[in-house]
Amino acid sequence: MLRPITVDATRPIVAPGMLRKAPDEPSHELLAALRELGRAVLEGLDVEGLVDRFGTLCGRPVALLDADLRPRTWAAPAGLRLTAVPGLPDGVGADLGALGPDRPSVLLPADRARGLTRRHLVAALVVEGAIAGFLDVSEMGRPLGQADVPLVEQAAAVLSVHLLGEVRAARSAARTRADVLADLLHGSRAVRDLRRLAGHVGLDLGVHRLLVRLPTAPDRSAAGCLDAVLSVVGGLVGTPALGAAEPDAVVALLRLPDDPGPPVLRRVHRALGGGMDALAELTGRRRAVVSGVCRDVEDYPAALAETGDVEGIVAALGGHMEVVPVTELTTLRLVVNGDRADVAVRFAEQCIGPLRRSDEDTGGDLVETLRSYLAAGAQVRATAKALGVHENTVRYRLGRIEHVTGLDMRRFDALLAAQLAFQVAGLAAEPSQPSSPLLPKETR
Repeated sequence: MLRPITVDATRPIVAPGMLRKAPDEPSHELLAALRELGRAVLEGLDVEGLVDRFGTLCGRPVALLDADLRPRTWAAPAGLRLTAVPGLPDGVGADLGALGPDRPSVLLPADRARGLTRRHLVAALVVEGAIAGFLDVSEMGRPLGQADVPLVEQAAAVLSVHLLGEVRAARSAARTRADVLADLLHGSRAVRDLRRLAGHVGLDLGVHRLLVRLPTAPDRSAAGCLDAVLSVVGGLVGTPALGAAEPDAVVALLRLPDDPGPPVLRRVHRALGGGMDALAELTGRRRAVVSGVCRDVEDYPAALAETGDVEGIVAALGGHMEVVPVTELTTLRLVVNGDRADVAVRFAEQCIGPLRRSDEDTGGDLVETLRSYLAAGAQVRATAKALGVHENTVRYRLGRIEHVTGLDMRRFDALLAAQLAFQVAGLAAEPSQPSSPLLPKETR
């Protein structure tokens, strides 16, 4: 809720009545007021502080409005006892439409039929040649005069410079953020440096995220539709989306709960599918390729590469799937890209690497449980016997395996993917590491 900034009108910086002198006879008091406004800038006051100071200078209600006449902040003398911003009615838009660099201000006469109960002196705030807002001074407390015009226009110019600084600072921050995101996705900067820079731009690398690749048609620009696509995606999943533009796709990063499981991922998939019409209107393609969960900084480059691989496969096969979870095409990825050893190794690491890291962090036995489960033909009782544990322990561990990897242990293709991952890991293991937890038991 907007609250007024109270100023003390009992101690004006300039003498009463000085602002009613003709503009062609500038008084020493008027020049002093302009110097005071400049001093406020040198003091480093923000926009709200400048409006407060200007309210003191003119001894009247002052409102800073955006381009749609919505109040951003305002100030008023305490003696007026105002509890609401003295704004402008919508009907004055035509009067303000002619304002700009060549006509910086206008005096609106009182007109109750239009909702103007008193006169308003309004000056335009111009940023990079466009109207960015208005400075509105209401005729309350003291009457407006011609001498008020240069002071109001000068104040509007000062505020315009401040708004320009805000715009440029926001652009600079956006560029820095985009650079950090690009380094994160492509692995082009050391992890320690990434963590440091991410903190400076408000990017939390300690949370779990999904990477969503939304390919663009040849006649569409990923950079041109980036913001609109991220807005739609964020609305679909209910959380703001970060993102970057690749040459042929928009890449969105979606924040997940601290410990996301398959139900959370399925909800995201359904949400993306439900918004495919809106996304396709922007990208020209009806497809979203969704990665597995990115838990560490090192996961993002792999997720970007994997979604690119899967997008290529789906496109080559006709591209009829709209929402394509990478984790559900693991076997197909390996078969189609079977001539590329690096793809096979990356596939194995994505499939079983999270289990290995979980075991290292918790001292668990998820890798061994999955290996035994596959060797036992996906039978819980046989797995429990082989491991020497209770059947419920096996069921609990299988639930954890699903949670960590995103693989559904009830699906044949997930079991096949896990088996292939163990085989690839065994073939790709370094000779100096025969005891790697990724290796099948018989090779250890």
